[in-house]
Amino acid sequence: MLYRQIASALEELSSLPRSQKAALCSRLIAEIEAPLLCPLVRLLLGQLWPPWEAREMGVGPEGISAALAEISEEDITALRGSFGEMGQVAEVALKEKGQNSLTVEPLQDLSVYEQLRRISQIRGKDSEQRNNALLRGLFQEASPLEGRYIARTVLGNNLTGIGHKTMLSAFALAFGCERSQLHRAYSLLPDPGMIAVMAAGGKLEEARIQPGIPIKPMVICPLKAEEREAEDIKGKEPARMRVLPQYHALKVQVHNTAGGTHIFSSRQKNITPSLNGLAQRLSRMDEEFIIDADLIGFRDGRICPLSEIIRFINRRRLSRRSSLSPALLAYDLLYHSGEDITTKPFLERRRRLLEALGEPKPMPFSVISVARDWDLPENYINKYMKDRLGLLAEEGGEGLMLRSLQGLYRPGECSKADFIVSREARISAVIVRAEYSPRRKENTLSRFQVALREGDELISVGWIGGQLSRKDALELDRLLKGLAREWDDNGATVIPQVIVNLRIGGARRIEQGYLLLRPVVVGIDPQSSWEEADELERLIQISGL
Repeated sequence: MLYRQIASALEELSSLPRSQKAALCSRLIAEIEAPLLCPLVRLLLGQLWPPWEAREMGVGPEGISAALAEISEEDITALRGSFGEMGQVAEVALKEKGQNSLTVEPLQDLSVYEQLRRISQIRGKDSEQRNNALLRGLFQEASPLEGRYIARTVLGNNLTGIGHKTMLSAFALAFGCERSQLHRAYSLLPDPGMIAVMAAGGKLEEARIQPGIPIKPMVICPLKAEEREAEDIKGKEPARMRVLPQYHALKVQVHNTAGGTHIFSSRQKNITPSLNGLAQRLSRMDEEFIIDADLIGFRDGRICPLSEIIRFINRRRLSRRSSLSPALLAYDLLYHSGEDITTKPFLERRRRLLEALGEPKPMPFSVISVARDWDLPENYINKYMKDRLGLLAEEGGEGLMLRSLQGLYRPGECSKADFIVSREARISAVIVRAEYSPRRKENTLSRFQVALREGDELISVGWIGGQLSRKDALELDRLLKGLAREWDDNGATVIPQVIVNLRIGGARRIEQGYLLLRPVVVGIDPQSSWEEADELERLIQISGL
Protein backbone atom coordinates (compact mmCIF):
# COMPACT_ATOMS: atom_id res chain seq x y z
CA MET A 1 0.00 0.00 0.00
CA LEU A 2 1.16 3.53 -0.72
CA TYR A 3 1.79 5.60 2.38
CA ARG A 4 -0.28 8.43 0.90
CA GLN A 5 -3.36 6.19 1.29
CA ILE A 6 -2.63 5.87 4.99
CA ALA A 7 -2.01 9.60 5.33
CA SER A 8 -5.30 10.35 3.58
CA ALA A 9 -7.15 7.90 5.83
CA LEU A 10 -5.59 9.45 8.92
CA GLU A 11 -6.64 12.89 7.76
CA GLU A 12 -10.23 11.69 7.25
CA LEU A 13 -10.23 9.92 10.62
CA SER A 14 -9.19 13.08 12.42
CA SER A 15 -12.39 14.85 11.36
CA LEU A 16 -14.89 11.99 11.66
CA PRO A 17 -17.21 11.62 14.68
CA ARG A 18 -15.96 8.96 17.11
CA SER A 19 -18.89 6.68 16.20
CA GLN A 20 -17.71 6.47 12.55
CA LYS A 21 -13.98 5.97 13.02
CA ALA A 22 -14.12 2.17 13.46
CA ALA A 23 -16.02 1.71 10.19
CA LEU A 24 -13.41 3.62 8.17
CA CYS A 25 -10.56 1.70 9.82
CA SER A 26 -12.30 -1.60 9.07
CA ARG A 27 -12.64 -0.82 5.37
CA LEU A 28 -8.95 -0.02 5.13
CA ILE A 29 -7.87 -3.07 7.13
CA ALA A 30 -10.08 -5.49 5.20
CA GLU A 31 -8.17 -4.72 1.98
CA ILE A 32 -4.74 -5.55 3.41
CA GLU A 33 -2.86 -8.83 3.05
CA ALA A 34 -2.05 -10.60 6.32
CA PRO A 35 1.75 -9.93 6.30
CA LEU A 36 1.12 -6.17 6.14
CA LEU A 37 -1.62 -6.02 8.78
CA CYS A 38 0.59 -5.48 11.81
CA PRO A 39 2.60 -2.61 10.25
CA LEU A 40 -0.57 -0.98 8.89
CA VAL A 41 -2.41 -1.07 12.23
CA ARG A 42 0.63 0.34 14.02
CA LEU A 43 0.96 3.14 11.46
CA LEU A 44 -2.72 4.02 11.87
CA LEU A 45 -2.30 4.23 15.65
CA GLY A 46 1.07 5.99 15.49
CA GLN A 47 2.54 3.32 17.79
CA LEU A 48 5.30 1.39 16.02
CA TRP A 49 5.94 -1.23 18.71
CA PRO A 50 4.08 -2.73 21.67
CA PRO A 51 4.04 -0.58 24.82
CA TRP A 52 6.03 -3.15 26.80
CA GLU A 53 9.09 -2.92 24.54
CA ALA A 54 11.71 -0.85 26.35
CA ARG A 55 12.56 1.32 23.36
CA GLU A 56 12.02 4.94 22.38
CA MET A 57 12.13 6.75 19.07
CA GLY A 58 14.98 8.91 20.32
CA VAL A 59 13.84 11.86 18.18
CA GLY A 60 11.80 14.76 19.51
CA PRO A 61 10.56 18.08 18.08
CA GLU A 62 14.11 19.42 17.84
CA GLY A 63 15.23 16.44 15.75
CA ILE A 64 12.25 16.84 13.41
CA SER A 65 12.98 20.57 13.09
CA ALA A 66 16.62 19.89 12.24
CA ALA A 67 15.66 17.44 9.47
CA LEU A 68 13.08 19.83 8.03
CA ALA A 69 15.47 22.78 8.12
CA GLU A 70 17.84 20.97 5.77
CA ILE A 71 15.27 20.46 3.00
CA SER A 72 12.81 23.33 3.38
CA GLU A 73 13.14 26.99 2.51
CA GLU A 74 10.71 27.89 5.30
CA ASP A 75 11.87 29.32 8.64
CA ILE A 76 11.20 26.27 10.87
CA THR A 77 11.59 28.24 14.10
CA ALA A 78 8.96 30.71 12.95
CA LEU A 79 6.62 27.89 11.91
CA ARG A 80 6.93 26.29 15.33
CA GLY A 81 6.04 29.60 16.90
CA SER A 82 2.97 29.90 14.68
CA PHE A 83 1.65 26.33 14.85
CA GLY A 84 3.28 24.59 17.82
CA GLU A 85 2.16 21.12 16.68
CA MET A 86 4.97 19.46 14.70
CA GLY A 87 2.69 17.71 12.18
CA GLN A 88 1.41 21.07 10.98
CA VAL A 89 4.94 22.45 10.96
CA ALA A 90 6.14 19.58 8.76
CA GLU A 91 3.20 19.94 6.36
CA VAL A 92 3.81 23.64 5.77
CA ALA A 93 7.59 23.21 5.59
CA LEU A 94 7.36 20.51 2.90
CA LYS A 95 5.34 22.77 0.62
CA GLU A 96 8.57 24.73 0.06
CA LYS A 97 11.30 22.15 -0.43
CA GLY A 98 14.67 23.57 -1.34
CA GLN A 99 15.89 20.39 -3.01
CA ASN A 100 14.38 18.17 -5.66
CA SER A 101 13.85 14.49 -4.87
CA LEU A 102 16.25 12.07 -6.56
CA THR A 103 13.36 9.71 -7.38
CA VAL A 104 9.73 10.05 -8.30
CA GLU A 105 8.75 6.76 -6.61
CA PRO A 106 5.99 7.35 -4.04
CA LEU A 107 6.51 6.28 -0.44
CA GLN A 108 5.39 2.77 0.46
CA ASP A 109 3.79 2.12 3.85
CA LEU A 110 6.19 -0.70 4.74
CA SER A 111 9.18 1.46 3.84
CA VAL A 112 8.00 4.24 6.18
CA TYR A 113 7.32 1.70 8.94
CA GLU A 114 10.72 0.04 8.65
CA GLN A 115 12.65 3.30 8.37
CA LEU A 116 11.01 4.76 11.48
CA ARG A 117 11.62 1.56 13.46
CA ARG A 118 15.23 1.63 12.30
CA ILE A 119 15.58 5.15 13.71
CA SER A 120 14.43 3.86 17.09
CA GLN A 121 17.24 1.27 17.09
CA ILE A 122 20.11 3.67 16.37
CA ARG A 123 22.17 4.42 19.46
CA GLY A 124 25.73 5.32 20.31
CA LYS A 125 28.28 7.44 18.50
CA ASP A 126 26.92 9.69 15.73
CA SER A 127 23.37 8.45 16.40
CA GLU A 128 21.95 11.96 16.12
CA GLN A 129 23.49 12.45 12.69
CA ARG A 130 22.32 9.04 11.45
CA ASN A 131 18.80 9.59 12.77
CA ASN A 132 18.74 12.97 11.05
CA ALA A 133 19.81 11.42 7.74
CA LEU A 134 17.07 8.78 7.82
CA LEU A 135 14.38 11.24 8.83
CA ARG A 136 15.56 13.78 6.28
CA GLY A 137 15.33 11.10 3.58
CA LEU A 138 11.73 10.32 4.49
CA PHE A 139 10.74 13.98 4.50
CA GLN A 140 12.50 14.53 1.19
CA GLU A 141 10.33 11.87 -0.48
CA ALA A 142 7.11 12.81 1.36
CA SER A 143 4.26 15.01 0.23
CA PRO A 144 3.17 17.73 2.69
CA LEU A 145 0.28 15.57 3.98
CA GLU A 146 2.54 12.52 4.32
CA GLY A 147 5.06 14.69 6.17
CA ARG A 148 2.38 15.71 8.68
CA TYR A 149 1.78 12.11 9.72
CA ILE A 150 5.41 11.02 9.57
CA ALA A 151 6.21 13.79 12.07
CA ARG A 152 3.30 12.80 14.30
CA THR A 153 4.24 9.12 14.17
CA VAL A 154 7.79 10.00 15.20
CA LEU A 155 6.30 11.71 18.26
CA GLY A 156 4.07 8.72 19.01
CA ASN A 157 0.57 10.07 18.35
CA ASN A 158 -1.27 10.72 15.09
CA LEU A 159 -3.88 12.92 16.82
CA THR A 160 -6.78 11.22 15.05
CA GLY A 161 -8.76 10.31 18.17
CA ILE A 162 -8.56 6.54 17.60
CA GLY A 163 -7.37 4.24 20.35
CA HIS A 164 -7.13 0.52 20.91
CA LYS A 165 -10.86 0.06 21.62
CA THR A 166 -11.78 1.70 18.31
CA MET A 167 -9.29 -0.54 16.54
CA LEU A 168 -10.77 -3.68 18.12
CA SER A 169 -14.20 -2.59 16.89
CA ALA A 170 -12.67 -2.21 13.42
CA PHE A 171 -11.31 -5.78 13.58
CA ALA A 172 -14.77 -7.10 14.50
CA LEU A 173 -16.22 -5.41 11.41
CA ALA A 174 -13.36 -6.33 9.07
CA PHE A 175 -12.96 -9.99 10.03
CA GLY A 176 -16.40 -10.87 11.42
CA CYS A 177 -14.97 -11.76 14.84
CA GLU A 178 -16.90 -12.04 18.07
CA ARG A 179 -16.16 -9.00 20.23
CA SER A 180 -15.81 -11.22 23.30
CA GLN A 181 -13.06 -13.22 21.55
CA LEU A 182 -11.27 -10.04 20.50
CA HIS A 183 -11.50 -8.62 24.00
CA ARG A 184 -10.12 -11.78 25.60
CA ALA A 185 -7.22 -12.08 23.14
CA TYR A 186 -6.36 -8.39 23.45
CA SER A 187 -6.44 -8.59 27.26
CA LEU A 188 -3.81 -11.34 27.12
CA LEU A 189 -1.77 -9.79 24.30
CA PRO A 190 -2.45 -6.02 24.31
CA ASP A 191 -0.91 -5.17 20.94
CA PRO A 192 -3.49 -4.33 18.25
CA GLY A 193 -1.00 -5.12 15.48
CA MET A 194 -0.54 -8.71 16.65
CA ILE A 195 -4.26 -9.12 17.38
CA ALA A 196 -5.09 -8.01 13.80
CA VAL A 197 -2.95 -10.83 12.40
CA MET A 198 -4.53 -13.38 14.75
CA ALA A 199 -8.04 -12.17 13.93
CA ALA A 200 -7.43 -12.37 10.19
CA GLY A 201 -6.12 -15.92 10.55
CA GLY A 202 -8.89 -17.09 12.89
CA LYS A 203 -6.40 -17.71 15.70
CA LEU A 204 -7.72 -15.50 18.49
CA GLU A 205 -8.25 -18.50 20.76
CA GLU A 206 -4.49 -19.16 20.70
CA ALA A 207 -3.79 -16.08 22.84
CA ARG A 208 -2.13 -17.10 26.12
CA ILE A 209 -0.46 -15.47 29.11
CA GLN A 210 3.24 -15.19 28.32
CA PRO A 211 5.88 -14.19 30.91
CA GLY A 212 7.51 -10.97 29.73
CA ILE A 213 4.36 -9.69 28.01
CA PRO A 214 2.01 -7.77 30.36
CA ILE A 215 -1.69 -8.59 30.35
CA LYS A 216 -4.48 -6.07 30.88
CA PRO A 217 -5.18 -5.91 34.63
CA MET A 218 -8.55 -6.75 36.13
CA VAL A 219 -10.37 -3.64 37.34
CA ILE A 220 -11.88 -3.57 40.83
CA CYS A 221 -14.64 -0.99 41.08
CA PRO A 222 -15.80 1.07 44.09
CA LEU A 223 -18.66 -0.21 46.17
CA LYS A 224 -21.79 1.80 45.38
CA ALA A 225 -22.57 4.59 47.81
CA GLU A 226 -25.91 3.10 48.94
CA GLU A 227 -24.28 -0.27 49.63
CA ARG A 228 -21.35 1.32 51.45
CA GLU A 229 -23.76 3.04 53.87
CA ALA A 230 -25.87 -0.06 54.48
CA GLU A 231 -25.61 -2.02 57.73
CA ASP A 232 -24.52 -5.04 55.73
CA ILE A 233 -23.08 -5.54 52.27
CA LYS A 234 -26.10 -6.84 50.42
CA GLY A 235 -25.46 -10.00 48.48
CA LYS A 236 -21.69 -9.84 48.94
CA GLU A 237 -21.47 -12.86 51.27
CA PRO A 238 -19.19 -11.25 53.89
CA ALA A 239 -18.10 -14.58 55.37
CA ARG A 240 -16.65 -15.48 51.98
CA MET A 241 -14.69 -12.27 51.45
CA ARG A 242 -11.27 -11.04 52.53
CA VAL A 243 -10.23 -7.44 53.24
CA LEU A 244 -6.88 -6.04 52.02
CA PRO A 245 -5.45 -2.52 52.48
CA GLN A 246 -4.94 0.04 49.73
CA TYR A 247 -2.28 2.75 49.73
CA HIS A 248 -1.20 5.73 47.65
CA ALA A 249 0.52 3.64 45.02
CA LEU A 250 1.14 2.97 41.34
CA LYS A 251 -0.51 -0.18 40.00
CA VAL A 252 2.08 -2.46 38.40
CA GLN A 253 2.52 -5.99 37.08
CA VAL A 254 5.71 -7.87 37.96
CA HIS A 255 7.05 -10.62 35.68
CA ASN A 256 9.86 -12.71 37.16
CA THR A 257 11.31 -15.01 34.49
CA ALA A 258 14.46 -16.96 33.78
CA GLY A 259 15.56 -14.05 31.60
CA GLY A 260 15.19 -11.46 34.37
CA THR A 261 12.55 -9.33 36.04
CA HIS A 262 10.26 -6.89 34.23
CA ILE A 263 7.96 -4.35 35.87
CA PHE A 264 5.10 -2.89 33.84
CA SER A 265 2.65 -0.07 34.55
CA SER A 266 -1.12 -0.64 34.40
CA ARG A 267 -0.94 0.58 30.78
CA GLN A 268 1.68 -2.04 29.90
CA LYS A 269 4.60 0.40 29.74
CA ASN A 270 7.93 -1.13 30.71
CA ILE A 271 9.16 0.88 33.72
CA THR A 272 11.94 -1.56 34.66
CA PRO A 273 14.78 0.86 33.71
CA SER A 274 13.52 3.31 36.35
CA LEU A 275 13.47 0.51 38.96
CA ASN A 276 16.64 -1.30 37.99
CA GLY A 277 17.86 -1.88 41.55
CA LEU A 278 14.51 -3.32 42.61
CA ALA A 279 14.34 -5.53 39.50
CA GLN A 280 17.85 -6.89 40.06
CA ARG A 281 17.02 -7.94 43.62
CA LEU A 282 13.82 -9.66 42.48
CA SER A 283 15.65 -11.50 39.70
CA ARG A 284 17.65 -13.40 42.35
CA MET A 285 14.49 -15.30 43.27
CA ASP A 286 14.13 -18.75 41.73
CA GLU A 287 10.35 -18.46 41.40
CA GLU A 288 8.79 -17.80 37.98
CA PHE A 289 5.68 -15.67 38.45
CA ILE A 290 3.43 -12.86 37.30
CA ILE A 291 2.07 -10.75 40.14
CA ASP A 292 -0.40 -7.88 40.43
CA ALA A 293 1.20 -5.42 42.81
CA ASP A 294 1.36 -1.82 43.99
CA LEU A 295 4.56 0.19 43.68
CA ILE A 296 4.88 2.21 46.87
CA GLY A 297 7.62 4.51 48.12
CA PHE A 298 8.96 4.89 51.65
CA ARG A 299 10.68 7.93 53.09
CA ASP A 300 11.61 8.20 56.76
CA GLY A 301 9.50 5.13 57.45
CA ARG A 302 6.30 6.56 55.94
CA ILE A 303 4.52 6.01 52.63
CA CYS A 304 5.07 8.76 50.07
CA PRO A 305 2.26 10.39 48.05
CA LEU A 306 1.50 8.91 44.63
CA SER A 307 2.74 12.09 42.90
CA GLU A 308 6.25 11.49 44.31
CA ILE A 309 6.25 7.89 43.10
CA ILE A 310 5.29 9.03 39.59
CA ARG A 311 8.06 11.65 39.61
CA PHE A 312 10.50 8.96 40.76
CA ILE A 313 9.50 6.75 37.81
CA ASN A 314 9.62 9.59 35.26
CA ARG A 315 12.93 11.09 36.33
CA ARG A 316 15.29 11.44 33.38
CA ARG A 317 18.41 10.35 35.20
CA LEU A 318 18.80 8.00 38.12
CA SER A 319 19.56 10.07 41.19
CA ARG A 320 21.74 8.53 43.88
CA ARG A 321 20.55 11.22 46.24
CA SER A 322 16.87 10.29 46.02
CA SER A 323 15.56 9.59 49.51
CA LEU A 324 12.58 7.57 48.23
CA SER A 325 12.89 3.79 48.62
CA PRO A 326 10.61 1.92 46.18
CA ALA A 327 9.03 -1.38 47.18
CA LEU A 328 6.34 -3.73 45.89
CA LEU A 329 3.18 -4.77 47.70
CA ALA A 330 1.86 -7.98 46.11
CA TYR A 331 -1.91 -8.53 45.90
CA ASP A 332 -2.52 -11.35 43.45
CA LEU A 333 -0.70 -14.19 41.70
CA LEU A 334 -1.66 -14.69 38.03
CA TYR A 335 0.97 -17.09 36.72
CA HIS A 336 3.28 -19.44 38.60
CA SER A 337 5.93 -21.93 37.45
CA GLY A 338 4.58 -22.25 33.91
CA GLU A 339 0.90 -22.32 34.90
CA ASP A 340 -1.83 -19.75 34.24
CA ILE A 341 -3.78 -19.63 37.51
CA THR A 342 -6.19 -16.79 36.71
CA THR A 343 -9.01 -19.37 36.46
CA LYS A 344 -8.42 -20.57 40.03
CA PRO A 345 -10.30 -18.95 42.95
CA PHE A 346 -8.70 -16.10 44.87
CA LEU A 347 -8.27 -18.30 47.95
CA GLU A 348 -6.06 -20.69 45.98
CA ARG A 349 -4.13 -17.86 44.30
CA ARG A 350 -3.59 -16.25 47.72
CA ARG A 351 -2.26 -19.53 49.17
CA ARG A 352 0.23 -19.93 46.35
CA LEU A 353 1.27 -16.27 46.58
CA LEU A 354 2.16 -16.76 50.25
CA GLU A 355 4.09 -19.91 49.40
CA ALA A 356 6.09 -18.03 46.77
CA LEU A 357 6.83 -14.83 48.72
CA GLY A 358 6.30 -15.68 52.39
CA GLU A 359 4.13 -14.05 55.02
CA PRO A 360 3.38 -10.28 54.93
CA LYS A 361 6.16 -8.07 56.29
CA PRO A 362 5.64 -5.12 58.66
CA MET A 363 6.02 -1.64 57.15
CA PRO A 364 8.37 -0.20 56.06
CA PHE A 365 9.83 -3.17 54.18
CA SER A 366 12.28 -3.59 51.30
CA VAL A 367 11.90 -5.13 47.84
CA ILE A 368 8.55 -7.01 48.05
CA SER A 369 5.92 -8.16 50.52
CA VAL A 370 2.51 -9.80 50.25
CA ALA A 371 -0.29 -7.41 51.29
CA ARG A 372 -1.89 -8.11 54.65
CA ASP A 373 -5.45 -9.41 54.75
CA TRP A 374 -8.24 -9.76 57.29
CA ASP A 375 -11.43 -11.76 57.50
CA LEU A 376 -14.61 -9.77 56.98
CA PRO A 377 -17.00 -10.50 59.88
CA GLU A 378 -20.64 -11.23 59.21
CA ASN A 379 -21.95 -8.76 61.83
CA TYR A 380 -21.43 -5.01 62.16
CA ILE A 381 -19.86 -4.76 58.74
CA ASN A 382 -20.37 -1.02 58.36
CA LYS A 383 -18.74 -0.25 61.72
CA TYR A 384 -15.91 -2.68 61.01
CA MET A 385 -15.13 -1.03 57.67
CA LYS A 386 -15.16 2.47 59.16
CA ASP A 387 -12.88 1.41 62.02
CA ARG A 388 -10.48 -0.34 59.69
CA LEU A 389 -10.38 2.68 57.34
CA GLY A 390 -9.56 4.93 60.30
CA LEU A 391 -6.67 2.72 61.43
CA LEU A 392 -5.40 2.42 57.86
CA ALA A 393 -5.40 6.22 57.39
CA GLU A 394 -2.88 6.56 60.23
CA GLU A 395 -0.25 4.68 58.21
CA GLY A 396 -1.00 6.40 54.89
CA GLY A 397 -3.68 4.08 53.53
CA GLU A 398 -6.50 5.29 51.32
CA GLY A 399 -8.99 2.43 51.16
CA LEU A 400 -9.90 -1.22 51.51
CA MET A 401 -10.23 -3.93 48.89
CA LEU A 402 -12.87 -6.62 49.35
CA ARG A 403 -11.90 -9.84 47.57
CA SER A 404 -14.25 -12.77 47.06
CA LEU A 405 -12.57 -16.02 48.14
CA GLN A 406 -14.08 -17.77 45.10
CA GLY A 407 -13.50 -14.90 42.65
CA LEU A 408 -11.55 -15.55 39.45
CA TYR A 409 -9.08 -13.13 37.86
CA ARG A 410 -10.55 -11.77 34.63
CA PRO A 411 -7.89 -9.88 32.60
CA GLY A 412 -9.15 -6.61 31.15
CA GLU A 413 -12.57 -6.85 32.80
CA CYS A 414 -14.26 -5.21 35.76
CA SER A 415 -14.67 -7.76 38.54
CA LYS A 416 -18.25 -8.43 39.62
CA ALA A 417 -17.13 -10.21 42.80
CA ASP A 418 -14.58 -7.78 44.26
CA PHE A 419 -15.02 -4.19 45.47
CA ILE A 420 -13.18 -1.17 46.83
CA VAL A 421 -14.19 1.02 49.76
CA SER A 422 -12.14 4.24 49.73
CA ARG A 423 -11.71 7.25 51.95
CA GLU A 424 -11.09 9.24 48.77
CA ALA A 425 -12.69 8.67 45.38
CA ARG A 426 -10.51 8.70 42.25
CA ILE A 427 -11.33 8.95 38.56
CA SER A 428 -9.46 9.32 35.28
CA ALA A 429 -10.81 12.11 33.04
CA VAL A 430 -9.72 13.47 29.66
CA ILE A 431 -9.09 17.15 28.90
CA VAL A 432 -11.35 18.45 26.12
CA ARG A 433 -10.82 22.22 26.36
CA ALA A 434 -8.18 24.62 27.66
CA GLU A 435 -8.64 28.31 28.45
CA TYR A 436 -6.60 31.28 29.58
CA SER A 437 -7.07 32.76 33.02
CA PRO A 438 -9.81 35.45 33.00
CA ARG A 439 -7.18 38.00 34.05
CA ARG A 440 -4.96 36.97 31.13
CA LYS A 441 -1.75 38.30 32.69
CA GLU A 442 0.30 35.89 30.62
CA ASN A 443 -0.17 33.80 27.50
CA THR A 444 -0.61 30.53 29.42
CA LEU A 445 -3.55 28.13 29.33
CA SER A 446 -4.48 27.56 32.96
CA ARG A 447 -8.09 26.26 33.08
CA PHE A 448 -8.88 22.81 31.74
CA GLN A 449 -12.29 21.28 31.08
CA VAL A 450 -12.41 17.53 31.74
CA ALA A 451 -14.85 14.87 30.59
CA LEU A 452 -15.83 11.23 31.13
CA ARG A 453 -17.11 8.66 28.64
CA GLU A 454 -20.74 7.79 28.02
CA GLY A 455 -20.80 5.40 25.07
CA ASP A 456 -19.03 7.16 22.20
CA GLU A 457 -19.66 10.59 23.70
CA LEU A 458 -17.59 12.65 26.13
CA ILE A 459 -19.58 14.34 28.91
CA SER A 460 -18.09 17.37 30.64
CA VAL A 461 -17.80 17.06 34.43
CA GLY A 462 -16.16 20.38 35.28
CA TRP A 463 -12.91 22.30 35.28
CA ILE A 464 -9.51 21.93 36.92
CA GLY A 465 -6.51 24.22 37.04
CA GLY A 466 -6.12 26.11 40.30
CA GLN A 467 -5.07 22.89 42.04
CA LEU A 468 -2.08 22.32 39.75
CA SER A 469 1.54 23.02 40.61
CA ARG A 470 3.28 25.62 38.47
CA LYS A 471 5.34 22.91 36.81
CA ASP A 472 2.29 20.78 35.91
CA ALA A 473 0.37 23.81 34.66
CA LEU A 474 3.19 24.84 32.32
CA GLU A 475 3.53 21.27 31.04
CA LEU A 476 -0.19 21.11 30.25
CA ASP A 477 -0.02 24.50 28.54
CA ARG A 478 2.75 23.22 26.27
CA LEU A 479 0.99 19.93 25.51
CA LEU A 480 -2.45 21.34 24.85
CA LYS A 481 -1.33 24.17 22.58
CA GLY A 482 0.01 21.41 20.30
CA LEU A 483 -3.34 19.59 20.47
CA ALA A 484 -5.55 22.62 19.81
CA ARG A 485 -8.33 22.13 17.25
CA GLU A 486 -10.23 25.41 17.24
CA TRP A 487 -9.13 28.63 18.91
CA ASP A 488 -11.32 31.46 20.17
CA ASP A 489 -10.74 34.48 22.40
CA ASN A 490 -10.83 32.41 25.59
CA GLY A 491 -8.81 29.37 24.56
CA ALA A 492 -9.23 26.25 22.43
CA THR A 493 -10.98 22.91 22.16
CA VAL A 494 -8.31 20.23 22.09
CA ILE A 495 -7.85 16.71 20.78
CA PRO A 496 -8.80 14.50 23.74
CA GLN A 497 -5.64 12.57 24.47
CA VAL A 498 -4.35 13.98 27.80
CA ILE A 499 -5.67 11.94 30.74
CA VAL A 500 -5.62 13.42 34.25
CA ASN A 501 -5.99 11.22 37.32
CA LEU A 502 -8.06 13.06 39.91
CA ARG A 503 -8.84 12.66 43.58
CA ILE A 504 -12.34 14.03 44.15
CA GLY A 505 -14.75 14.73 46.97
CA GLY A 506 -17.62 13.36 44.88
CA ALA A 507 -19.83 15.18 42.37
CA ARG A 508 -23.21 16.85 42.11
CA ARG A 509 -25.71 17.37 39.35
CA ILE A 510 -26.06 20.85 37.88
CA GLU A 511 -28.22 22.28 35.11
CA GLN A 512 -25.49 21.66 32.53
CA GLY A 513 -24.85 18.08 33.72
CA TYR A 514 -22.30 17.25 36.42
CA LEU A 515 -19.71 19.02 38.54
CA LEU A 516 -16.71 17.45 40.29
CA LEU A 517 -16.27 18.46 43.91
CA ARG A 518 -12.79 19.40 45.19
CA PRO A 519 -10.81 17.78 42.33
CA VAL A 520 -7.06 17.38 42.94
CA VAL A 521 -4.67 16.22 40.19
CA VAL A 522 -2.58 13.23 41.31
CA GLY A 523 -1.19 12.23 37.91
CA ILE A 524 -1.04 13.21 34.22
CA ASP A 525 -0.74 10.89 31.21
CA PRO A 526 0.08 13.09 28.19
CA GLN A 527 0.05 10.37 25.50
CA SER A 528 -3.15 8.43 26.03
CA SER A 529 -6.58 8.34 24.39
CA TRP A 530 -10.08 9.45 25.28
CA GLU A 531 -10.89 5.74 25.51
CA GLU A 532 -8.81 5.54 28.70
CA ALA A 533 -11.10 7.98 30.54
CA ASP A 534 -13.49 6.46 33.08
CA GLU A 535 -17.15 6.01 32.25
CA LEU A 536 -19.64 8.52 33.61
CA GLU A 537 -21.40 5.63 35.38
CA ARG A 538 -18.37 5.25 37.65
CA LEU A 539 -18.74 8.85 38.85
CA ILE A 540 -22.46 8.32 39.39
CA GLN A 541 -21.74 5.22 41.49
CA ILE A 542 -19.01 6.91 43.52
CA SER A 543 -21.18 9.93 44.29
CA GLY A 544 -24.48 8.10 44.73
CA LEU A 545 -26.17 10.35 42.15
